[in-house]
Amino acid sequence: MVSFRSTLMSVFLALALSAFGATLQPGNWHEPVRDALQRMIDRHANDPDAYAVFDFDNTCAVGDCEHAALGYMIDNLAFAFSPDELPVLFLEGMPDPDRPLEPGKERATARNVVADCADLYRELLEMKSRRSMEEVRKTDAFAAFAAKMRYLRKRISRTFGSGFGYQWSKRFYCRMTSDRIRDTVRAALDAASADGHFRRCVWRTPTSRAGRSGCVEVPMFLGFSVPREVKDLVNVLKESGIAVYIVSGSFQDAVLAGSDGRYGVAFPKENVFGIHMKRDAEDRLVGWSDDRFPLPWSEGKPDVIRSQIAARHHGRGPVLVAGDANGDYAMLTAFDDMEAGLVFDTRPDADSPLGRLIADARSGKADARYLIQGRDETLPGLRKSGESIIVPQTTLEYKP
Repeated sequence: MVSFRSTLMSVFLALALSAFGATLQPGNWHEPVRDALQRMIDRHANDPDAYAVFDFDNTCAVGDCEHAALGYMIDNLAFAFSPDELPVLFLEGMPDPDRPLEPGKERATARNVVADCADLYRELLEMKSRRSMEEVRKTDAFAAFAAKMRYLRKRISRTFGSGFGYQWSKRFYCRMTSDRIRDTVRAALDAASADGHFRRCVWRTPTSRAGRSGCVEVPMFLGFSVPREVKDLVNVLKESGIAVYIVSGSFQDAVLAGSDGRYGVAFPKENVFGIHMKRDAEDRLVGWSDDRFPLPWSEGKPDVIRSQIAARHHGRGPVLVAGDANGDYAMLTAFDDMEAGLVFDTRPDADSPLGRLIADARSGKADARYLIQGRDETLPGLRKSGESIIVPQTTLEYKP
């Protein structure tokens, strides 16, 4: 009888424990957010059809892996294409190369900015053959090149739309093999993670190097770090038997390099969905998206979830979707069976779709499923609030 009772109690205890997931540590989570996530985890522990979908840049990590990689390539002149190839690669398929990339900047057309970048790149490579890279970075030619390459990265999408811009931004990796892309992204993220600081900087073209396109300036956010709370969330989901996926508008190879565990957050390779690019016979990137794969940006994100992920889970939608930007709005609002929509506050425009969703969630008008989590970019990491502390723009002209 004692043996039977012991066995019965053991079975009962095992069944009781199976009804709860692993514990999400309080950390610096906003308490209502953490509590809601824990309830969701407990409800779906060990459910084989339960899964969570994360954006990557500024969601899993504070910072952007592609911005970091571009900065590394600029700072080290580490591109795989030649100065003569740059105009061909950058202007191929451009909807209107002679359209100004910014109102009031008539000279700053794609054609002119690209031509300036090619000339500056040629000059800098010649300079690098005679001087150290540290000396090269101190020149006005380098400052102009750094500003104009980033200006293209920022303004192409804003001028021609994200449908073209998301693909075009991968041109910076042209002629690189998969291994070289991985090594480049890792070198960039290693440096950014070791630095541990975040900055909002403005790159400006020195007046002495205005070139064909004139003087331009561009702001960009620097830094990369995976908050310990996000590491914990991903691990707790996995420990609780809830599958984890990434659906990102960033370059597939870049996201894989940042999400393989090296920086504290590990997703199975087959669960990562980014933008795939075409390659030549030597595995070198050629600059156009691979149409064999769906494009996971904006409205394409829920399409990827439905076509590539839900089928693995008997057609069910995700129990958790996490994002930070307007590009994530579609997947945050597409699934009726989603139980938690985790939104990291990056201060989107108040009139944007995500800005309105955040405002409605804070006022109690939005669906209670939406959880707004603040971050402190000065740490960097999460904070116990639904609102973020943003690093001020203190550097008006940046040179490494």
